[in-house]
Amino acid sequence: MNDRTHFAIPVEHAQPEEQEFNLQEYLHRYLRYWYLFPLFVCLTITAAFFYLQITQPVYQATATLLIKDEKKGVGSAQGEILEELTQFSGNKLVENEIEILKSQTLMSQVITELNLQVVYQAKDGLATRDLYKQSPVLVEPKVLTEYAYQEPLVIHLEKGDKFRIGNENQLLSYGRRLRNKWGEFIVIKNTPSSIKDITIAFKDPAALMGSMKGRLSVQQPNVKSTVLSLTYDDVSIQRSKDVLNKLLDVYIQSSLNDKNREASNTLKFIEDRLGLITGELGDVERDVESYKREQGLTDISAESQLFLENIKENDTKLNEVNVQLRILESIESYIQNADNSVAPATYMINDPVLVSLLTRFNELAIQRERYARTTTASNPLLETVNTQLANTRQAIRENVQNLKRGLDLSRQNLESVNHRFSAGLRSIPQKEREYVGIKRQQTIKEGLYLYLLQKREETALAYASTVTDSRLVDAPVASLAPIAPKRSIIWLGAFGAGVAIPLLLINLLFMLNNTIQTRDDIEQIGRVSILGEIGLLKKENNPESIIKMASRSAVAEQFRALRTNLQYLGDGSCRTIMLTSSIGGEGKSFVSINLAASLAYADKRVILLGMDLRKPSLQERLQVPNDRGVTNYLIGQSPLSELIQPTGVHPKFDVITCGPIPPNPSELLSNGRLPQLLAELREQYDYILIDCPPFGLVTDAALIAEYTDATLYLVRFNYTLRDHLRHIGELSRTKRFNNLSVIFNGVNYGAGYGYGYGYGGYGYGYYDGEESKVRTWQHRLKQLVS
Repeated sequence: MNDRTHFAIPVEHAQPEEQEFNLQEYLHRYLRYWYLFPLFVCLTITAAFFYLQITQPVYQATATLLIKDEKKGVGSAQGEILEELTQFSGNKLVENEIEILKSQTLMSQVITELNLQVVYQAKDGLATRDLYKQSPVLVEPKVLTEYAYQEPLVIHLEKGDKFRIGNENQLLSYGRRLRNKWGEFIVIKNTPSSIKDITIAFKDPAALMGSMKGRLSVQQPNVKSTVLSLTYDDVSIQRSKDVLNKLLDVYIQSSLNDKNREASNTLKFIEDRLGLITGELGDVERDVESYKREQGLTDISAESQLFLENIKENDTKLNEVNVQLRILESIESYIQNADNSVAPATYMINDPVLVSLLTRFNELAIQRERYARTTTASNPLLETVNTQLANTRQAIRENVQNLKRGLDLSRQNLESVNHRFSAGLRSIPQKEREYVGIKRQQTIKEGLYLYLLQKREETALAYASTVTDSRLVDAPVASLAPIAPKRSIIWLGAFGAGVAIPLLLINLLFMLNNTIQTRDDIEQIGRVSILGEIGLLKKENNPESIIKMASRSAVAEQFRALRTNLQYLGDGSCRTIMLTSSIGGEGKSFVSINLAASLAYADKRVILLGMDLRKPSLQERLQVPNDRGVTNYLIGQSPLSELIQPTGVHPKFDVITCGPIPPNPSELLSNGRLPQLLAELREQYDYILIDCPPFGLVTDAALIAEYTDATLYLVRFNYTLRDHLRHIGELSRTKRFNNLSVIFNGVNYGAGYGYGYGYGGYGYGYYDGEESKVRTWQHRLKQLVS
């Protein structure tokens, strides 16, 4: 037989041993709950199936954009050529452009231009189908309520170009302005479709913008390059490409607008001046023609012609000085109110230092505007740009003041020369002098007109030569296969979850289960010897719970092994044995009856005493009367011969039941007649088995143990608490019970118990008495797993 079962270990040697990891024991723990694994795998696979049916597939569109960053060597040669033609060349940092591409301003333009605020969907079985650019109707919202953002609008298409809204029965026509709880909108008929029910969701602009920004990714694959990779995820393939295309369009247009802002302002200034000068020049030319016609002049003298040419040359210089002064005044106004005024023109400024300062100031202003869109006011980058703007503004003020002082001196000199020429004109005859004066005004206007025309052409050339600082490398392309959900990962994850969830539940059950599961628990926690194990008895096969000792069943063989192990209790002469437990229901009466029967079948005279004076059960199990018993003997009412009853199980197996339940069991056990009872029984029987009440509940067992040779303490599988084992160990160490040993009862070997009980690994199936050699597939599977 199994040496772990047959031989009781002396208490003093029952020390905890280091346990090696046993894979078979570990796996058997989970076999008790094997049915959970297929159950949860089926549940998780079913959940995965419905998830894949319900969830809309997500597709990804990708595009590649090149940023022409001079600092990283891209487009530097082209930049030098453009600088020769125009002053409007920019320099972008790749990091800044990433933030601009992800800005709310650009995304808001994309939503508006593509009308993404309205989403069209339709049911397709369990799935939901997106109808981007495929909807049979279009909705133009005019005014939307809060309800529209919370509840979708359902449109049912009817025959005859009619439709219904929601559960309403009223038929409506297309193209009419409707007003209801969703707000005001117009429903327009679109391309024909077989879809009859359309669900329309109105998206809140702020929430939609946040959602789209979350699905947009702008990455720099290589930090040494200026190439950006843009990706956008959407349930619609076409919409993912349209969003990227529109985003790139508005980004490029925004960049061009920033670069052409100064040129546009210059053109506007020149056009305004040209309109004014054209009108004045026409008036002066009409004055010259009228004066010559009225006075009959055909030519003027050489002296007058010389004066006129000198005055013309001097007036041209004076006009240029006045234009420069007005430009400097506009620069002062722009610097003073840079946030609200238009950037001044720089083409007609001759000082290169001022031109450089103004160019730098405009670049910083554009940079600050971009930072303000994408960062907070306390951002260190924005504060640095503000500081640079303040320093540049102060330098421009000082430079403008110096230039104005120089131009004022030039204007004074030119005006003094004009006075000298005017004095010389007084010596010319009156008609010629008057004509020269009118002609002088015509010459001034003509010179100024030609000057403005020249500057307009130069500005137009610069405006036309402006190019963006980015280039589209790869146009947006969408993936044909969805990127989410990944079906293989979902199926694999569902199967893994179906296995992991039962594992977690079983481990949690083991953690929360504070009952005894294996004999190792008894040896490690209680540190007591185990005399034997009793397997779980199927009560439906034996309602009285009395084993047929002549059979070769597993439990009968275990009782025979227990009977054999009794000879190793103490010095081998223990004949008066008490059976007790920590609490009720651990199998004291069951074990005591069957152990007594086993001893009787071994040709031993055995008597079983029902000493549970509080809750007796032997009479019910053995079906014997209980009108007289141990109680009658202890109070001196009946002699011993009148109390002994045959059990009917075996001729050598007798019993003395409890008898009437006394009001004071403890006092009755302490009256001194119990030793006398046991002494008389020892003369007649080989073994005396005493069925005692639980020691953990009352003190009766402690009173009886004083007169016994050994104590068998019942511990039941999956029933006795671990804390009770510590109490049993304390009883063994303090030797309060003589020769204390444990019987492990109710072991369920098919419920994940740590090992099988049998001879040489064959198990008790060899002794089950079954003559049929045919095994069912369940039995073969159980053998294979075991």
